[in-house]
Amino acid sequence: MPLTEQQINVISEHPLNDTLDRFRDKLRDLDEADRSWRDATASIILALVDTGAALNLGSRGGKETLADDLFPLYPGVRKGSFKSEHFRRLARCIIDKASDIDIWETVFSVVESLSALTPPGSSIAPTFKGTPVKTSSSRLADSETRDVVEGELFEEIKNCTFRNVKGFCDKFFDPKSWRQEQKAMLRAMMTAHDGKKWTEFPSTTDERPVWDWLCLLEERFLADAPHRLHTTRTANQFKERKGQMDVFLQTPVTNANDTFEYKHVLVVGEQKKSNDTGRFKATLLQLARYVRGVFADQPTRRFVHAFSLCASTMELWVFDRSGAYSSGPFDIHDEPDKFARALVGYATMDDDAMGLDTFIERGDACRHVTLDDASGNEMRVRLDKAMVRQWAIVCRGTTCYETQNSQVAKFSWASDKRKLESEQLKLAEQRGVKGVARVVAYRQITTIAELRDGLEFPKHHKFRNEANFSEDLPSATASTHTSDHKRKSSDDDASDNTSESKKRRPNSQKSKLCTEFNDQLSIGKAKPSLYMPGEDPWENRIYSCLVVSPAGRVISDFRTIKELLESMRDAIRAHQSLYTVGNILHRDISSNNIIITNPETADGFRGMLIDLDLAKVRDSGPSGARHQTGTMQFMAIQVLRGVDHTYRHDLESFFYVLLWMCARCSWSNRFGGEEKPPRESLLRKWGIGSFKDIANAKGWHMTVNGLEEVMDEFPDIFNVVKPLCLKIRSIMFGETARLNVGTPAGNPDQLYNDTIVAYDEAIDELLEGQ
Repeated sequence: MPLTEQQINVISEHPLNDTLDRFRDKLRDLDEADRSWRDATASIILALVDTGAALNLGSRGGKETLADDLFPLYPGVRKGSFKSEHFRRLARCIIDKASDIDIWETVFSVVESLSALTPPGSSIAPTFKGTPVKTSSSRLADSETRDVVEGELFEEIKNCTFRNVKGFCDKFFDPKSWRQEQKAMLRAMMTAHDGKKWTEFPSTTDERPVWDWLCLLEERFLADAPHRLHTTRTANQFKERKGQMDVFLQTPVTNANDTFEYKHVLVVGEQKKSNDTGRFKATLLQLARYVRGVFADQPTRRFVHAFSLCASTMELWVFDRSGAYSSGPFDIHDEPDKFARALVGYATMDDDAMGLDTFIERGDACRHVTLDDASGNEMRVRLDKAMVRQWAIVCRGTTCYETQNSQVAKFSWASDKRKLESEQLKLAEQRGVKGVARVVAYRQITTIAELRDGLEFPKHHKFRNEANFSEDLPSATASTHTSDHKRKSSDDDASDNTSESKKRRPNSQKSKLCTEFNDQLSIGKAKPSLYMPGEDPWENRIYSCLVVSPAGRVISDFRTIKELLESMRDAIRAHQSLYTVGNILHRDISSNNIIITNPETADGFRGMLIDLDLAKVRDSGPSGARHQTGTMQFMAIQVLRGVDHTYRHDLESFFYVLLWMCARCSWSNRFGGEEKPPRESLLRKWGIGSFKDIANAKGWHMTVNGLEEVMDEFPDIFNVVKPLCLKIRSIMFGETARLNVGTPAGNPDQLYNDTIVAYDEAIDELLEGQ
């Protein structure tokens, strides 16, 4: 059946661009006799499912979209239920660089011919409100999938989303505080409303007519406003593959490539042709996905404005590091003043009202921030290269920059229930701790309480009336939660070697959806803090900038195997000093919190610890913060199962970092060789699924056989590290068939010293072999 004119228009509005380019060479070399064509074809299906065209083209099989028709083919291809000949024409189109229209015609043909062959009862992931949901294991190694990102975001915001917040419009869109030119724009815009409705609002609420109407309002009444409406429904797309926003505002910029960039976006929008209350969550998660991208590229931003316009129903939103809150939905015809105030406000807001980082001075060539040094004097610090940033909304938003004088400036939103990191570092220094960063300067910038001042929050929004996201996902990524989560108490030095069956506490832990697998390190795509509901309606966070010394490279930037092992060893020495001398437990050992340092400027340490945001003075009692501690990929087995953090768990995390470095960060040209990393890493399981899933995966990987499977992912040049890994495994988990995951009684120095000696011996053997 030929494509209709409407379908052709949709295809034109959502071009494939380079979506399929990466498959072209692969398809030419495929052998249809083996399963390689299955993997390639399955990847192509997933790539097509995530396109704007597939999500906007109607289904020919009685579903909502073509994407809904496409996705069920994925498991059939992987299982070998279909033959390669069914996809031969599509492969030829990709190889020959056929037009988008030819490709989509072929896709429709494939869907129609295979729909009758789809195996009954096959294990197909259900759809989430019409949006295809893929299992986390189907994710491409070099891309984010929409369902995975939105799944993570739902876990972040589901207990800290508020609607109908009193005072919202008066706080952000109050004409009483506006300049005269803003008030004039508002008065002029209100003339386009006849008392009952907006006079030129389109009779059909399809996205394009409503967009044209918004542009008409902007042209007539906001021509002199500094911020302009934009859309990606035209040929313009975002440079980054983070989602193509329907509607957004930004200050016009000159871009020779005619593409948009998230670093310029000021206000995020989402437009729908109908107001389907059952799709509220889907719309909110779309907004959240875009906001996540804005925070990633504007990491020091305090908050982000957003809005949805579904037919004539609008809802205004603000996202900050403690969640999302809104004005509540309203009809723009019934409340025209509220709509006009929002449109004028978004178009004319100053940097402070927009949530930008007004505390950073921006010059032509560099940026500066002013802090207070140890003597209380002002200190102006130049910010150079960004080292670390997080991919999440509800999190500490940690962002690190290199500065002059070999220092690091760290911006973060820490819970006000925890001891400030600057105080922890000063305490460590006073107690004579070695190998931990030293405070140079500090400044508190703001708090969530200050940003939300004047607002009255109801109870957080309950998502019960809509499909539960956890139930919509496959079991591999499903999440469970109870509000009365309790952690098993354990003294720091107490033995806890009871059987695994006794340690497990079903239904008592909050789980997280899978995290972005690749690039966890220098960009910091680590798990947000593990959220726990509390008595306060939302988490108050303190935003601060802390400058520490010395500077260093994140551990993933190691240049030789010797440098990796020496840095890891000395970071463990630093942890030992922090714990035994400073009486402070770090509790967040990860690849982002270990740096490679110059021993000449770092007290002889080649590796040091940073980031004491989650550190805790021993025996100080619970902090009262809503967040558990740790980074998912490196979290110890017992911590995942709800046992209180001990020094032994941090040592276990160090081991996971070493394995991660060897298996995931060693496939680089800097080490020589032409080997390629495995297509599907076992370590993927360290960040996918519930806490129980991840704990079980690590439990197997820490057996001798399991560890050997993990080490099979090391490139050959890292074979020299394998004996060390086996030795540390024995030190940490014992020699018996049953893993010893508990904290041993007695002197903690024994476990530290055994581990450090193992590193020393491995380094000596490495030097002898050179």
